[in-house]
Amino acid sequence: MWQRFYFLILCAFNSEINQRCILNSRVHFGQPLPVIIRNERLLEPNDNNGNVELNYGEAMILSCEGAGTITHPSLTQHLPTASITCAGGENFRNDNWLTFPASFSFFRCSDPPNNNRPIHCSERTNRTCFGGNQIVEVGYRSQNQFYPVFESCFDHGNLNPIYSKYTQKPYNALYQTKVDRPYFVDDGHYGGVPVDTLFSPKNQRDAVAKYVGPLIETYVTESQHLSRGHLAAKTDFVFAFSERATFHYVNCAPQWTGFNGGNWNTLEVDLRNHIHYAGYDTIVYTGTYGVTELKNHLGLRVEIYLYSDVNNNQVIRVPQYYYKVVYEPSTQRGIAFVGINNPYYTANEARELFFCKDICRSGNFRWLSWHPDNPAEGYAFCCTVADFRNTIKHLPDFEVTGLLM
Repeated sequence: MWQRFYFLILCAFNSEINQRCILNSRVHFGQPLPVIIRNERLLEPNDNNGNVELNYGEAMILSCEGAGTITHPSLTQHLPTASITCAGGENFRNDNWLTFPASFSFFRCSDPPNNNRPIHCSERTNRTCFGGNQIVEVGYRSQNQFYPVFESCFDHGNLNPIYSKYTQKPYNALYQTKVDRPYFVDDGHYGGVPVDTLFSPKNQRDAVAKYVGPLIETYVTESQHLSRGHLAAKTDFVFAFSERATFHYVNCAPQWTGFNGGNWNTLEVDLRNHIHYAGYDTIVYTGTYGVTELKNHLGLRVEIYLYSDVNNNQVIRVPQYYYKVVYEPSTQRGIAFVGINNPYYTANEARELFFCKDICRSGNFRWLSWHPDNPAEGYAFCCTVADFRNTIKHLPDFEVTGLLM
């Protein structure tokens, strides 16, 4: 009798498990992907492997506001925003606008995939960061509710992103692939400055030439020029809607292409994978500091900017440094990675710019495959958070008691 009772309980439990919905970030999410909201927050995976698990009957909201309407082979009416509930496996239902069963993999927004859709936007908050600057949240608006993806500490006076703050968890290594790269959006933060056009080959050459004169041909070349450098990387986020949100000018600064595709990219990839394998749950501050310099035709070092405003103030600096401070609150451990954004410094000149003991050369960071002494890829080094704070004062207060390796 007890055996039969146990068997019935086990069958009921297995039936409940089988009725759950399990979606994987690399398998079930297409594009143009709607914004997906679960429990009043943007969707994130449940486990370290990019899986989203929902109980039978659990609901999510799909939103294509500003991006047309939700499309699906099973739809019975066109809606910009609607809810769906788990019906087991990858099947969902809502009898008000879908015929059952509706496979999750086919949900899309109606706008073409090359469009910057759904439209990500930003909101200025009442919170402040370094230097009394305003914190800007970047994310999506749906049904008059704003859902942030990350936040930016942005200097509106100098048009300079100080840092972007976001989380990095083990599942971030399993980001959705083959997501189209949209255009960057300004969203009013740069005022009348035509930031969209400043990175064109002609305009950046003209801007840099004001400082270096005829040496412009030496500095801005086919292999080395200035790109729109992400702070929070596109693939630091799991789903397509969050990846697209990184294409915002409060999350971008001028970055030499060799560094962008070299050691900075290597750090992004290696760190994401290391966090996955180590199981870390971190907060990341990725930012810029200082103004890089080039020698002009007189042999003098001059700071480089991309624009002068109507009052002849130099704005949109080319940063001297890019940094990434990684902090795990649960263990109070952290580390700072720093790259020099200039391929034209000599090794000795770059060494003089190292403002801490380079702890990544200790042999404890074999997971990091960058080439920190290669100028074409960007000179790079690492600091303890305490040493980093001695030079760069950007970070908010948090206690660090150990090194995150």
